[in-house]
Amino acid sequence: RKCEDGTIDNKYPMVELGIEDYSYRTNKNIEFSDSVLIIQGDSMNDYGTQYTINRAEELKKKLKIVNVFTSNLDEVVKWIVNNNIRLLNVSGARKSNLLGVDLQVKMKVYTLSPEGSFSYFTAQKIFQKMRKKCANVEIVLLKEKSELIKILPILRYDECLLVPTQVNGVDTFEQNHLFERFKIKLEIVTPVRYALLSVQNDISGIEELYSHESAFEECKNWICMKLPNVRKISIGSTSEVAKIASFSHSVSLSNISCSILYNCNILETDICDLSNNKTTFVFVSNHEVLNTLIKI
Repeated sequence: RKCEDGTIDNKYPMVELGIEDYSYRTNKNIEFSDSVLIIQGDSMNDYGTQYTINRAEELKKKLKIVNVFTSNLDEVVKWIVNNNIRLLNVSGARKSNLLGVDLQVKMKVYTLSPEGSFSYFTAQKIFQKMRKKCANVEIVLLKEKSELIKILPILRYDECLLVPTQVNGVDTFEQNHLFERFKIKLEIVTPVRYALLSVQNDISGIEELYSHESAFEECKNWICMKLPNVRKISIGSTSEVAKIASFSHSVSLSNISCSILYNCNILETDICDLSNNKTTFVFVSNHEVLNTLIKI
């Protein structure tokens, strides 16, 4: 169970060999397989990868070599199906010899707010940046702040987290000390402007206005002027309030993207008392490659 970073976990069922020679293990893996898939990068193969290719050819094994940064997964699946492959030996460069190869496998971005919220919008911008280098990015929505705080101390190498920490320079996240252990800590500033959404066609007769409490605070002068008699109802996120407005006769202060998400009419746009209203997010990760990858 010898490997570069220690010992391979017991959860992986393998037949142990009595020799610590990597090439002996490579030979056995190839002999017991009917095919070999080599995953490589743009640079020259390292010794172990080239040795695997040579032995696979000598033993007349079915062989497929793919570039992890440019190859399409469909071509690999087609090769497996067309050749009726049953025992596949997957080999290739180690992570230490191919920077960023692990990003091609998976990466999770945790965020606190649902689709349509400003947090989700910012996560999507990061997602688009990461997709240029990462084959499989997943945005994972956390329902409660308590979940986020639990995850922070145990965040894995293939996971990252987006946390809203300030609104117009005022701290909104009390657990900033939890960020100290991360190699990557980037601040991302997102401009925040609200839209008035409803299934109605105008603002006349509006009695209830739904939004997040911070949105009410950031738009209080506008509300007093435009909707002085409205009853304000505070809900968890600006996305949730748009959903409520989509099946009721109320209106919501939300991200304008929610109009498409929940099929609402846009009654007013660019709503906010401050011209430079903004939320600061902190993006944390222990993956060095992401430092240059997701700067926005």
